[in-house]
Amino acid sequence: MGEHKESLVDVAGNKTGETEKAYRIFDGTKSEWVPKSQVEYNEEDGTFTMPEWLAREKEFI
Repeated sequence: MGEHKESLVDVAGNKTGETEKAYRIFDGTKSEWVPKSQVEYNEEDGTFTMPEWLAREKEFI
């Protein structure tokens, strides 16, 4: 059995909200809540690294 490697993507956006468990991201078109358990916020360049499936589900890509 091969190891499943999850594809990660970087989404550029602004953090417009935050709770203990989620970030609200505005990508210039829409705002969506994403779970912190799935997303890494890169403060230095303002991007959010997340699984590709989540970025597609939230229509960031």
